[in-house]
Amino acid sequence: MENKKMKVAELFAGVGGFRLGLEKSNFEVVWSNQWEPSTKMQHASMVYEERFGKENHSNEDINEVVTRNVEEIPDHDLLVGGFPCQDYSVATTLHNSKGLKGKKGVLWWSIHSILENKKNKPKYLFLENVDRLLKSPAKQRGRDFAVMLQSLNDLGYAVEWRVINAAEYGMPQRRRRVFFIGYHKSTEIYKRLQKSNKTNWLTEEGTIANAFPVAKTNSIQEIELKGDLVEITNNFNKNGKLSPFQNTGLLIKGKVYTTKTEPNYDGKRTVLADVLQNGEVTPEFFIDENNYLGVPFGRVFRTRFFVPIVSKRAQTIASIPNAA
Repeated sequence: MENKKMKVAELFAGVGGFRLGLEKSNFEVVWSNQWEPSTKMQHASMVYEERFGKENHSNEDINEVVTRNVEEIPDHDLLVGGFPCQDYSVATTLHNSKGLKGKKGVLWWSIHSILENKKNKPKYLFLENVDRLLKSPAKQRGRDFAVMLQSLNDLGYAVEWRVINAAEYGMPQRRRRVFFIGYHKSTEIYKRLQKSNKTNWLTEEGTIANAFPVAKTNSIQEIELKGDLVEITNNFNKNGKLSPFQNTGLLIKGKVYTTKTEPNYDGKRTVLADVLQNGEVTPEFFIDENNYLGVPFGRVFRTRFFVPIVSKRAQTIASIPNAA
């Protein structure tokens, strides 16, 4: 019998790189959101709609959506998105019924609100950020990532992460990003992760390790996240000069396991010369004036080059349906 497709909600969708990768496997995007603040022309959303259509696509501030009614977002199995690196610190407030408040406009809290308030919560998360997230802010290294991890822990998710440089896995661009995958406690993969040897999971058995192999290591550091989000904001690594979070790690039940890994890739490699066209400029490189969306040429060029890379990375989680 054919496997049921996994339903996806795509946040911060850009021009749809995540979607291109996911739809090559057994995934169906049931809702997407792309909003660029402080600009009238929503170029990325226009490109997305031209490629995938307007149905179930939202071009509205995601904060407005989740504040109004989080159930406007259809039920989904997997939440994906590449959200911006911002200040994730948390403060107490007497005006907030739950006693905690993140800074206004920080988009992580929109993700948090979906996970906290959706009646049917997504079983899996697949998120991306710049690698400096692991060591920000400069005066309290690793605090922001610790706040994120503890907030997901409070919501019943385990998390594994890895900093991946696309060039080290055969792609024609040096692009370092941290990817993390979350598993809700109701899933079988959460239970397997809980029982696993954590070093083996990070280097051999885990979802990321299967997609992006690394050399075996026996060194691992354990960190216990203590306190609520306010305490972590105020006290985490207060006097430390270096972040305790290495390029690879996982969190489950409040305990972090982290290590430094090295890529172990022996597959096909593509270099820039392989993707640049040298010679005749064929018609596909010209924009038909009848279909021009008002998008600057440089943005169109970056879109053409970037999509293959994000399509590759989005297939990181192709093994999740079989693991559930």
